[in-house]
Amino acid sequence: MKCPKCNFDNPSDTFFCGKCATPLPSSGQGPLTQTKTLQTPIKELNPGSTFAGRYQVIEELGKGGMGRVYKVLDTKVNEKIALKLLNPAIALDDKMIERFKNEMILTRQISHRNVCRMYDLNEAEGTPFITMEYVAGEDLKSTIRRVGPLGIGKAVLIARQVCEGLAEAHRLGVVHRDLKPQNIMLDKSGVAHIMDFGIAHSVQHRGLTGPGAIVGTPEYMSPEQVDGEEADPRADLYALGIVLFEMVTGQVPFAGDSSFAIAYKQKNEPPPDPAELTPQIPEDLVRAILRCLEKGKERR
Repeated sequence: MKCPKCNFDNPSDTFFCGKCATPLPSSGQGPLTQTKTLQTPIKELNPGSTFAGRYQVIEELGKGGMGRVYKVLDTKVNEKIALKLLNPAIALDDKMIERFKNEMILTRQISHRNVCRMYDLNEAEGTPFITMEYVAGEDLKSTIRRVGPLGIGKAVLIARQVCEGLAEAHRLGVVHRDLKPQNIMLDKSGVAHIMDFGIAHSVQHRGLTGPGAIVGTPEYMSPEQVDGEEADPRADLYALGIVLFEMVTGQVPFAGDSSFAIAYKQKNEPPPDPAELTPQIPEDLVRAILRCLEKGKERR
């Protein structure tokens, strides 16, 4: 398949140009047009309002590619939980909603102190939403932005907890596929909680997420995810290496002016040595980070 920008010949199953990282059109795909999905406004909830007849909105916690997240009071059980309103791109896709339902069945099996519990997927007022455990604290990304590089001891402590949560998920056959500091909450006791398994995918139930789907955040995506390949636990290890790199240096190993530039680097450029940015990093930790960041998943 020829790249529309540089005319480089790419394999037919590639989603980004191997030379300039320009996204390649899918087979039979015509020009992109404005769709109903793009025109549909994202629903917002106001503090004090009640949603779905039982969730009293306390405050908005944040928003991202998946949707808006709110802290709410579940008036039926008198418990504070988190509620995520899914974006219209998901709400209007019946097949995607069905895949989410199937994957929620799998992610609800994960019960671990370092994993935020997922409760349910429902729909109200024409909007699908996910309910999950509410963790009071700060996400790891905000912590890094606030204080800069973390001390080696704190970074290793957080990483060990993330590893333990991932190990339990992987034991059950669930891959996160979008692990990043924004999805790691640190509670007031310093305990790490992996969040947002909403796009997780069971290795044991292939096909739930659709073939060739590119899921993730460019700065934390493994090379195989950039290519739209099936993600297995080693994709999470790659993301873990980037999270560790960011914790000890204060920056991600691959940055760029666009998602496509970053994706190209994930596939083709070796990561910088974290010790060159933070000389006090122990040699063993440097080796662990770089092992996670091997391009070939069989080497991680």
